[in-house]
Amino acid sequence: MKQKKFHRIIFKNTGLFGLSQLIKMGVRLVSNKVAALFLGPMGIGIIGLLENILALIQGFTNFGIASSSVREIALVTNDTLEENLQEQRLLKIIYKWALTTGVLGLLVTLLFAKRISLEVFESESNYKWIMVLGIYFIFTSISTIRIAILQAKTKVVSIVKYNIVIAIFSSIISIIGYYFFGINGIIPVVLFTSLIGFLVSLYFTRNIKILPSSISIKQTFKEGLPMAKLGLLLSVSVIFGQICFYLIRWFLKENYSFEILGLYQVSNTILVGYLGLVFTAMSNDFYPRLCNYENDKESFNNLVNDQTELALFIVVPAVFVLYLIAPYLIKLLYSKEFLEVLLILKIGLVAIVLKAIAWPIGYIPLIKGNKLLYLKQNLLGDGINVIASIVFFYYFGLLGLGLAMVVMFLISGIYNYYVAINYYNFKFRKDTLRVLFFSIISSIIALFSIFIFDFILFNPILIILTLVSGIYSLRHLKNKI
Repeated sequence: MKQKKFHRIIFKNTGLFGLSQLIKMGVRLVSNKVAALFLGPMGIGIIGLLENILALIQGFTNFGIASSSVREIALVTNDTLEENLQEQRLLKIIYKWALTTGVLGLLVTLLFAKRISLEVFESESNYKWIMVLGIYFIFTSISTIRIAILQAKTKVVSIVKYNIVIAIFSSIISIIGYYFFGINGIIPVVLFTSLIGFLVSLYFTRNIKILPSSISIKQTFKEGLPMAKLGLLLSVSVIFGQICFYLIRWFLKENYSFEILGLYQVSNTILVGYLGLVFTAMSNDFYPRLCNYENDKESFNNLVNDQTELALFIVVPAVFVLYLIAPYLIKLLYSKEFLEVLLILKIGLVAIVLKAIAWPIGYIPLIKGNKLLYLKQNLLGDGINVIASIVFFYYFGLLGLGLAMVVMFLISGIYNYYVAINYYNFKFRKDTLRVLFFSIISSIIALFSIFIFDFILFNPILIILTLVSGIYSLRHLKNKI
């Protein structure tokens, strides 16, 4: 019965988050289409590079407070007065750290504005706009912390509403900016989007109480330091990942062109931005919930197994559908200029199935408090990604970028499982292993069918696989929920 309860809770909350992500994806389709039409592959490449650099600065300056605070808040959240006061004190400390790290991001941006402008736009002429963009880090730091608090307190409905509102406003801003100003609208769009995120996050966390009494700077630093230490390790992982993505983008831009960089950016948008929404939706509920079962071995293992099954039930049919409609989807979302992205997706889509297996077990060391082991897992995956992407692109072109993703998730998945069984005695249940086997075999068959028939709508093997996987997933979900 407990296992059915887990499945029911996971499915319900993932469904709510999934709904917001679908709406988010829907409104982004329009803004992406506008960006593709008015910016072209070059403009898309610039957006990807700018976002990469902003993420790097944020990784260096935010100390991972948002990520580490989720666990701490989840552990102290309670209805008792004593623990409620403890939570309010913790929230006040977290807010102060958020503002401080945001200001630090602003200072770094001011310091390197000319260099960033030269790297992104190949000219220093936009450095004043880059300096103004530094405010982005204050807005983003505060909004990210506030949404992390909602996540820790499992305020599912509030997070869903926040995602929907942000998606709608962000798309409107993007459409106006790109339509009227083209490439010159990229920085204002990023800045105004972060401002909207900041304002909306304030609204949705307005009823969350913090300690009314003041806390000294010394106490704020002392009590927030443990979170900063954990967050710093998580930040190292994020920073290293962003550096790896930057190296791939730099390699493509310097040795090939902004157009190739744009194609790579679009592939990431589809694989990470669209299919990745499944994992984003799940992580909002999975991470804080898993924290609650840290000391309950049976429930902990069952929750990881259930999450793995649910991820595969959703991802596998979604991947097969994307294989069928990818050419039409790219023309709809972007334009014919981006059809070469299909070469990346040809193998890259299968990588998402592997990610669905590696992703839930990858959380285990983090929840168990083994920060260094969690860091090793992430560094291994990102390191493999950058090396494989550069080497495989050199030999196989765009096809190699998709192959690199498969290699990354295959090796990191094997390592994550090795860590889970050897350090934490984790095991996949028999029913979970059957789902894994079905997912992997059907994905291999789908991959072979793509190399035989290429991307055509009436691929008989893929149509059968899509129907079978859809029925398989629905039947199992019905039994488990």
